[in-house]
Amino acid sequence: MKLMEFLNKELVSKRDVNIIFIGDSITSTEWVHPNWREIVEYVIKEELTKKIKDWKIPSWGIRCFNYGFDGSTTEDILRMIDRISHVKPTITIYLENTNEIHYDFTPEQHKKNVEKLISALTKKDGYFVLCNSICGNNEEYNKKLSKYSQIVRKIKFDDKILFVDTFKEYSKYDLKKFFTFKSLGNDALKMKPGSIDFVHPNSLGNAYIAKIILEEAFNIKFNPEKFIAGTLSGKMYPDY
Repeated sequence: MKLMEFLNKELVSKRDVNIIFIGDSITSTEWVHPNWREIVEYVIKEELTKKIKDWKIPSWGIRCFNYGFDGSTTEDILRMIDRISHVKPTITIYLENTNEIHYDFTPEQHKKNVEKLISALTKKDGYFVLCNSICGNNEEYNKKLSKYSQIVRKIKFDDKILFVDTFKEYSKYDLKKFFTFKSLGNDALKMKPGSIDFVHPNSLGNAYIAKIILEEAFNIKFNPEKFIAGTLSGKMYPDY
C-alpha cells in the first residue's frame, strides 16, 4: 500500500497518526525555518485535506514529533530508543546520522546500528522511511560520509521499510545555493568562525530535502523554488 493511501485510511478510521523524525542536526533543524520537517508536514496535510475534504481530520489527526538530536550518532539514538518509541509511530522518517565520521565507528558498525533502529521502530501497522544522509558542499567531507551512506543501501528492505537515496539525489543539485550559512566555528569539521558552513543547508536546501522525501517516499510532486518564493512573499499557504 502506498504511504498516502495508508495515511488516508489511518486518518479516516482512527483519526490518530504519529509521524516521527529521527536524526542529528540535519533533522532537528531548530536553526532554520522553514525546514524540511515542517515542509513535509505541511504538504502531507495539504494533500490529505484535498482527499478527505475535511481539514480538521488531517490537521488534528496528524501529530509530528522532532527526535533530531544535534551532534548525535546512531549509538546516541539507540540509547534514547525508549524515549522515542513511546510515541508509537505510525510512520518513522529517519535521516541518517552523519556524526559517525568524527568517531571511531566503522561503516559496518553504523549499518548494524541502523538495522537495530529500524527493528525497534517498525510496527506491524506502520512504515519506516530510511533516508541516507545528505551530502555537503565539501569534497573531503563527502568522501568520508559516502562510506556510511553507501553501506546502508545493503540493508534488506521490504514493503514496510522504504529506502530513499537522499545522498545521491541531493548531489544532483547546485549545492552552492544550499550552503550559505556562516559557521560559528566547528573544530570537528575544521570550520573557522565566519567561514561557510558546508554541512547545514539553508531554507532552500531544506526545501530540496523535502522534495526528495515527498517525491520518493510519498509520491507527491513538490517544487522547492516555488514554495520558498511563496514563503518569502509572505504567503500564508505557499503553493508547491
